[in-house]
Amino acid sequence: MRKILLLAATLYLLIAPFTYHPDNKLVLYYATLGSGKVWDIYSYLNTNYDAAPKFHYPPMHYWVVKAEYPLVRLVGGKGIENWLRRGANEAFDDPNIFLYNLATKLPILGLVLLTGWLIFKICLQQGFDNYKSKWAAAIWLFNPITFYSAIVMGQNDMLAIAPFMIGWYLLSSNPWVAFAIFGLAGGIKTYPLIWAIYLAMTYYKFPLFKRILLATVSMGIYYLTMAPFLRYEYFRTDVLYSGLATRMFEAGIDIGLGDRVLIVPLLLGILLLVAISKKIGKSFVNTAKLLVAVNLIILGFIHFHPQWFIWIVPFLSIYLATHKKDFLSLWLLLGVMIGVVLLFDDKFLYWGLLSPLNNGLLNLPLIRDVLVAKGMDVMLLSNLLHTLAAAVGGYWFWKVLSEKIK
Repeated sequence: MRKILLLAATLYLLIAPFTYHPDNKLVLYYATLGSGKVWDIYSYLNTNYDAAPKFHYPPMHYWVVKAEYPLVRLVGGKGIENWLRRGANEAFDDPNIFLYNLATKLPILGLVLLTGWLIFKICLQQGFDNYKSKWAAAIWLFNPITFYSAIVMGQNDMLAIAPFMIGWYLLSSNPWVAFAIFGLAGGIKTYPLIWAIYLAMTYYKFPLFKRILLATVSMGIYYLTMAPFLRYEYFRTDVLYSGLATRMFEAGIDIGLGDRVLIVPLLLGILLLVAISKKIGKSFVNTAKLLVAVNLIILGFIHFHPQWFIWIVPFLSIYLATHKKDFLSLWLLLGVMIGVVLLFDDKFLYWGLLSPLNNGLLNLPLIRDVLVAKGMDVMLLSNLLHTLAAAVGGYWFWKVLSEKIK
């Protein structure tokens, strides 16, 4: 396992400095505001003029970024603070761009490696043999989705995924501590809170009342991280009513008189009831399968960003370690991700990623514009890709529903 991690680290360090995406840079920029002394980023941005967009993540996300910033500055040097302030469309032209890319991504790379090690340890803990445990970790560490989202783009999803996996590792020995950690992970980005609810309600070692308490612990911690800010309208607008929280309620079926059945909550509710009734929590592999289905249902019926597919991979890697025939799902998801990337109105999802190596790449046209010029219906192509993502989600939804009760 050490050799696998060393190989992964070597590959990551060979790739990360040479690719650039402005998202991680922007989030780290917030950590420098007010000479680094700002702890309430929402109030600061609403009382001080700043050209940067509002901060749409929960407070824990900001505090974690502030905690990682000293490491970023240590590696990047004094000049990195000025670089973070430069515009996204010019920062790649800095002579120190390779060093700054590495500095900003280094915490993310470390969390990817930590997650791989945790997957290995969790699998051993749950009865996998050494080979299958290493295989699960290797799928996580070396699959194209992890490379694209975490290594090439440096997305901050790892700030939430890694602590969630720490909680899962502790679940067998310290369930209350584990669910407190799940709540903290949800405080960084909301989706681990959804995973925590499914793990709580299928935790077969506890009766139903205690399962509800476990879920309440995660939700309570999540609430406490945001409680000081909830009274502010700008916080509710910028954080609670943006992103995943609202997208989950957009897809629906009109049933007349203004009423709609919301597709994502409907399917997630069915999954939860089936998982409880079939005692899916008794099987580690089936639990991983359930979490794959949960993520695919959400992504299949919302407008997603392609880098969000990394949410699925920790659980999919565990399942694929023992069910190699389902690798088809990984390749389909990869195809959807590539297609969506190429149709996005954002060069920094493909050409722009390599802009530190050749600035002229940004002069290339958007691929969607090329397709439109050739008379292709880009919106239809996009809808077909989202439909394929929903189909993969439906397949995993069926896999959970068809699981035999043991």
